[in-house]
Amino acid sequence: MAAGAMALPDLSKANNPAPLPEQNDSEQYWRDIRAQFPLKRELVYLNNGTLGPSPYTVLRTVEQHMLYVEESAFHGSGEQELCTALARFVHCRESEITLTHNVTEGINIVCWGLDLKAGDEVIITDNEHAGSASPWLNRARLSGIKLVVVKLGRTAEEMIGNIRNEVTRKTKVLSIPHIPCTNGQILPIKEICRFARERNIFTLIDGAHPPGMLPVNIEQLDCDAYASCGHKWLLGPKGTGFLYVNEKSRDHVQAYYGGAGVDAGWDLLSAPPLLNGYASDGHRFYYGSQNMSLYKGLISAIQFQEAIGKERIEQRIKSLAKYLQEQLLLLGPDMDMLTPEESASRGAQIAFRLRNIDLQHFNNYCRERKIVTRFVPENNICCLRVSCHIYNSFEEIDQFLLMLDQYVHARS
Repeated sequence: MAAGAMALPDLSKANNPAPLPEQNDSEQYWRDIRAQFPLKRELVYLNNGTLGPSPYTVLRTVEQHMLYVEESAFHGSGEQELCTALARFVHCRESEITLTHNVTEGINIVCWGLDLKAGDEVIITDNEHAGSASPWLNRARLSGIKLVVVKLGRTAEEMIGNIRNEVTRKTKVLSIPHIPCTNGQILPIKEICRFARERNIFTLIDGAHPPGMLPVNIEQLDCDAYASCGHKWLLGPKGTGFLYVNEKSRDHVQAYYGGAGVDAGWDLLSAPPLLNGYASDGHRFYYGSQNMSLYKGLISAIQFQEAIGKERIEQRIKSLAKYLQEQLLLLGPDMDMLTPEESASRGAQIAFRLRNIDLQHFNNYCRERKIVTRFVPENNICCLRVSCHIYNSFEEIDQFLLMLDQYVHARS
């Protein structure tokens, strides 16, 4: 091997992954689930909120389909099957699903597709991811719309109140995260969307984190649009995602990119050349050749989670996060807990600050010792975020807590 070349992992298990263990509530069951992933044994990975590792079965599916495409020169398949799987997983109509590459793409489709004029107001939060903030900042710069930044509340009720206080006659869009990437707080999206719909305000939800963490029912949320991805909590292939646009809201979002499948028919031989209109389903917003092997992989990721059970996954990872939060709070007044303690607002991510501790340095310190977390510098939040998923354990949480304790005492 050439000097400096990356050593490829052994994917033999991907070709013959172990069957899923029989479901039970033991720690051994979750250790067997961990064995479904190619994560290195010595790595404590607590950053699923950035990137979710895929299990062997997903890797095998992608590899096998890619080989099939290259061997047979076959193009196609997987698109409709994925729309069906996604619609089943998040509870919406297949026709409301647009396949994308990530959340940012979905946010941009809606951001630029809405008919907004200078002076119209769009409400966002002070905890936006760059993929949600940047499209709106760009649109404000070019179109003259006004961005109104609302602060997160410490409880669901306070969050609703903060939004209500910022709404005016000029408010046209409410674009907020279901779970902010910064502190992992679950926002009361259903209640917020009901409030917005009563005032004819379009709702766009950044749903990067909930699918795969929580059971999501988009129909019950009653939002206009919801953008999500496959590379985080769904544990799917990187470069996969979806955008939901409510069929009643579809005509409010103009398609600006064209390609095969976007239209309702076209004719270059007529005079003048004619575009008959737009597709009556989610294909209106995506086009062109796609990587069907990744589609197959995301289907496999969905099936993997369905086999374990969405409710079982939620219960497990929330229990890990709750344990972590409770232990951190024992550190006393030096602990600034940013994730709400309210059960309805706490998911599988815990974010905190610690007085007189450089958390960016601590984050790097952890990585050097094979514990991976995320330092959050956005908007000067400067906190540490810890994500828990099904491949994690209480033992790993204790390893992280011990490292934090040692780090703090070494600097006291």
